[in-house]
Amino acid sequence: MEQRPGIAYRRPDGDPSRLVIETDGEPRLDVTERPEGGWLERVVGDDRDRLREALGSDPVDVVYRVAADGDSRWIHERGRATDDGDVVGYLFPADERVRRRRRLERQRERLEEFASVVSHDLRNPLSVAVGNIELADDLDGEAAADRLDRALDALDRMDDLIGDLLTLAREGETVQSAEPTDLRLVVDSAWGTVGESADAVLVVDGPLGTVPCDSDRLRQALENLFRNALEHGTPEGVDALPGSDSAEGDAGFGDRVASGTFSARGEPPSDSAETDAESAAIRIRVGRTDEGFYVADDGPGIEPDQRDAVFEPGHTTAPGGTGFGLAIVERIAEAHGWTVSVTESREGGARFEFVCDGPIETAESSESEASPTRSA
Repeated sequence: MEQRPGIAYRRPDGDPSRLVIETDGEPRLDVTERPEGGWLERVVGDDRDRLREALGSDPVDVVYRVAADGDSRWIHERGRATDDGDVVGYLFPADERVRRRRRLERQRERLEEFASVVSHDLRNPLSVAVGNIELADDLDGEAAADRLDRALDALDRMDDLIGDLLTLAREGETVQSAEPTDLRLVVDSAWGTVGESADAVLVVDGPLGTVPCDSDRLRQALENLFRNALEHGTPEGVDALPGSDSAEGDAGFGDRVASGTFSARGEPPSDSAETDAESAAIRIRVGRTDEGFYVADDGPGIEPDQRDAVFEPGHTTAPGGTGFGLAIVERIAEAHGWTVSVTESREGGARFEFVCDGPIETAESSESEASPTRSA
């Protein structure tokens, strides 16, 4: 006869502390019976009340965690009460079930975000565009051209929102292959895309080491953080991101000077590097921590009561901002199994701290070949 999956059990008197194994047909579960008590002590603390409550109802259907080899495993318990007061049923492994449920919950949250943007954020510029086109139809000359320009601005806004929304959805997917990557190389690449044309300086505080990651997605996160620092920290009257309106993002620098990049590795920086750092409109620092790395700036900072809200999709204080930049940063961190939080930098600006899933190893190659000081 074919053996049923799961572990058949009996709980005398429905006692959550007692577990008697009747048949064991589930090799994926390492369960030791506790006929005299002790099972409840194996259940992770926060889940004990849920198990007690479930055993007080009929039928029993509950998912909870048990301690196993210094970690925890999810168990799905299904059973029913017998006439003599015992509970009999089956235990099943539930790790995959829990992961699948959480994945579905994240997908539902993303769908809700999509619905929110489509129903509100996209509807507003669409209404502006339609209204201005209708008005332009009744006007002539410069008046009509002005209305059409406003409509184009609204459509550009919609394009930005759609692009960021698609990026937000894509970056929420779990990283399947994380390769050991020299963090300094990713930092330099991201800065070359965003910061080169700005009146800003990047300071790398010591060796950054090697981190397992998807380098392209990490670069996207760093670009968003650099762009956020420039947009919010650049003084009024200074173009935070010159050339950003160009089609490809690599033109429009004109006669503006490039930003500087230098490392603080223990040796004194050159005179030009010190001048660059002092005269720049904003300074951005990247460095290691005991558990990961940080990106900090000397801008206005973020108020404590707003530090959680900045990661919410659509939250922005920048004129014309879509509010998705930092939400994308958080999604990329979560996709790597990391966490990201914001606090105050030593200069009073914003400091974004990443806690990585695993240690950052010391890099052997590019730290000694860091980008040279460039005149700003």
